[in-house]
Amino acid sequence: MEYWVDLSMGKICDKCGRRMRDGDLAYEVRIQVAADFDGVLSDECDAAELDERLTSVLGELERADPIQVMRDVCHVERHLLCVGCRERYLANPLNLPLPETPA
Repeated sequence: MEYWVDLSMGKICDKCGRRMRDGDLAYEVRIQVAADFDGVLSDECDAAELDERLTSVLGELERADPIQVMRDVCHVERHLLCVGCRERYLANPLNLPLPETPA
């Protein structure tokens, strides 16, 4: 039995599943979500309390899943979009509710 595979259909839109031929226009979207620290510690405490908190946090980190800890700090994704999905993504990248349009 012989199988034929069309290698010219190598790209697929991650949003709609549309197959794109090699050479078709496609867009790579990279999303990076990283923890933000503004340098402000909300609770004032003395050195002993701070040491106790740090020891507690270090203990929690030792018991935690390292992959989940990294994901909590920084997460990166890459998606391939066709032309239509790119337009829809750019129109509302945060997927916010759209205003009602009068009929």
